[in-house]
Amino acid sequence: MNTNSGQQKSSRRWPPGVLNESQEYVLRQERLAAVGQLAAGLAHEFNNIMTIVQGHAALLKDNPRLDEESAKSVNYISEGMERMAKLIRQMLALSSKQVMQQKALDVQDILRQTSEMLGRLLGEQVRLNLEMAPQLPPILADPDMFQQIMVNLVVNARDAMSSGGQLTIHATESNFAAADIPPKSDRKPGKFLRLSVTDTGSGMDTAIISRLFEPFFTTKDIGKGMGLGLATVRGMVNQHQGWIEVESKIGRGTTFDIYFPATDKVPEEIAEPAELAEVRGGNETVLVVEDEAVLRELVREILSLHGYSVLEAANGLEALEVWKENRKKVDLLLTDVAMPHGLTGRDLADQFRKENPRLPVIFSSGYTQQMLEANEANQDGGQGAFYLSKPYNPTQLAQIVRLALDASQNSEASTAIPAQN
Repeated sequence: MNTNSGQQKSSRRWPPGVLNESQEYVLRQERLAAVGQLAAGLAHEFNNIMTIVQGHAALLKDNPRLDEESAKSVNYISEGMERMAKLIRQMLALSSKQVMQQKALDVQDILRQTSEMLGRLLGEQVRLNLEMAPQLPPILADPDMFQQIMVNLVVNARDAMSSGGQLTIHATESNFAAADIPPKSDRKPGKFLRLSVTDTGSGMDTAIISRLFEPFFTTKDIGKGMGLGLATVRGMVNQHQGWIEVESKIGRGTTFDIYFPATDKVPEEIAEPAELAEVRGGNETVLVVEDEAVLRELVREILSLHGYSVLEAANGLEALEVWKENRKKVDLLLTDVAMPHGLTGRDLADQFRKENPRLPVIFSSGYTQQMLEANEANQDGGQGAFYLSKPYNPTQLAQIVRLALDASQNSEASTAIPAQN
């Protein structure tokens, strides 16, 4: 009895609300993990479907006999698929499962490049201020994801200032020692770039702040927002090994502090988007391995229209049989990453390259997590590997096939030419 009484008294020594806060935190993390698993699982199927619909819509657009009303319908189909693709990307972003193309970035340069676009998003009623400390450390980040983070935060701030106001983006360096980091904090020791986005809007109370990054939570009217903007931001920041802190008061505005780890790498110049090059075809033979029959048929049609010969397989086992009979004909392997019967696209590439080390390979998948695994597995050595994310359109498919073939041929030519004395 005394022992039980002592245990009961001991349990009452916890500060009020601590257990509830811990339970709420665990529940939030479980909800995020569940959404992430759902997004990753659905992405593969949705992206296959979207690739099929986008591909056939693009083929219809190129039909010279298409009448005006039909062309308008095809455009609506394409626009709808683009919106669906954006939604899938957002869901993958909030679960930190997007493919990243990281580069060393000079934050001053990229903010100056995007300031005009951010100003247009804010409109005439909101004034934009950029405040950047001198000699900011570079960060290792995906330029497109960094821009999307800024866009989402700016749009969120704009909506909080319906009557106008001021938005300030402030960049500075922050350093944290392990001993100075409080418990239950997302902060990490090291050198970071802090990006602060401060608005003069309506502000938020603690109840809203506690749910701010939950997927599909929104205070906006129906039809004005899905509640994915800030959840997406958090997912992308987490994927960059950073974190977000929020400070807000009702009637006094809000500040989002985003922390990115600094890097010692020299910043790369971010080129302006180039116009798509003219699509060139060829007469090479492509082995297409895809378990989705309708998608495989679409890929065959697109490549055939560009002059290529196409061999097909519905899975890895079929691909091995096709390879045995046609190994000398195959100039390129285009394969899905995840397939039935235990043989992945990566397994196929490894086996084929034992016989033809210079075989160019294009990995394609709508399941981003698997594409990341394939990318990581290939870091140590495979030459000539390219990655095509679903959904893609016929132009993107034709361009990457030509790019992979040309890269392989140029490599062979360079090794075949003896060095000049």
